[in-house]
Amino acid sequence: MVSYINLGHTDVRVELVAVTPTGPYRLEVDHPEKKIVEYFDTPFAALLRHAEIEAALSGQPTPTPGTLANAG
Repeated sequence: MVSYINLGHTDVRVELVAVTPTGPYRLEVDHPEKKIVEYFDTPFAALLRHAEIEAALSGQPTPTPGTLANAG
């Protein structure tokens, strides 16, 4: 899965992939100033981290896991 975070003047590319069909899951955030690569046991954990990073980059409050689980 590839997504982008638009920061107005900069687009940040975010990619989440399964290293094997059952994990681990690799989250890569490509910011022009820094690349972040982290690994997670579950896709949900990786998506939580994605939300934390997006909130930090955009200056928004960090979402809580309960908020994200109920967002659908």
